[in-house]
Amino acid sequence: MTMQQVSDLASLSYLKRYYAPASTGNFSVGFDLLGAAFEPLNGEVFGDVLDIVAESEELSLDIVGRYVHQLPQTSNDNLVLSCFYAFEQKLGRRLPRLSLRLHKNLPVGSGLGSSACSIVVACYAFNEYFGQPLSAHELLQLMAQAEGGVSGSVHYDNVAPSYLGGLQLMLPDSAKLCRALPWFEHWRVVLCYPGTVLSTKAARAVLPQQLSLAQSIAFAGILSRFVSAMYVADETEAVAAIRDLIAEPARMPLIPELAALRAALTEQGVLHLGISGAGPTLFALCSNDAQAQLAAEYLSRHYAKNQDATTQICRLSAQGARAL
Repeated sequence: MTMQQVSDLASLSYLKRYYAPASTGNFSVGFDLLGAAFEPLNGEVFGDVLDIVAESEELSLDIVGRYVHQLPQTSNDNLVLSCFYAFEQKLGRRLPRLSLRLHKNLPVGSGLGSSACSIVVACYAFNEYFGQPLSAHELLQLMAQAEGGVSGSVHYDNVAPSYLGGLQLMLPDSAKLCRALPWFEHWRVVLCYPGTVLSTKAARAVLPQQLSLAQSIAFAGILSRFVSAMYVADETEAVAAIRDLIAEPARMPLIPELAALRAALTEQGVLHLGISGAGPTLFALCSNDAQAQLAAEYLSRHYAKNQDATTQICRLSAQGARAL
């Protein structure tokens, strides 16, 4: 969304407006256990916006935005409406009906947490609008359950960062659910969506159903190495640990350009090129703005495929979902 489009948004009437940022799941090294929220350096809105336009007799949803054409023509089964009913059921009482407007600014099936973003902005908006009846913990659980209905399994690596912001480490079997990790402020992440759709379910279908003992130890070890390096601010060690030992080997046939793109960008000094979530979006981890600009230009030329494609130079979004 351009700055002109942001300005145009201001002219639309609404009672309340809410926003949730795009997210990258896995971050290569932490399959289903790491996720990060990102925002463009240029100030563009790169995430979904939900307007509560008015209270009304019936629940209704109008959808606008750059990627509205990727959604079903009818909004009756949209995630925003599903989240309203799930939120209402969680409260155990009937809520006033709302007239809603979703600005769909993220492509569907992109690896940018598109479904999670719609879920997060909706659940956050309803909780804020109705006086915060759910705790942050309860709300995050509700978001993850809704996301599980889309992807086929309950996981938090997109909803947690989109809701809370930052780089989040999931904590299975812990009441805390997740914890924010330190980050290097000079790091930049280039997100390049090629304009094609790859469903999360399809991308998960190619994954191995079991890991050997050696693979399990290797995965645990590399994630431990990354988390430890982030806490002690050892950038060299952190970058060395960003390797996908689980999903990427299985998904390489789905994104055959990855190997050549990685080789070219690594030669230019880019720290890492990996698959954002389930893909097809790729993320380039860069050490500074100049390197990020180089990576963005290269990916735009060699990976973007059609008019739906977008390339964004981002910083970590320290704040997640919020009212605008």
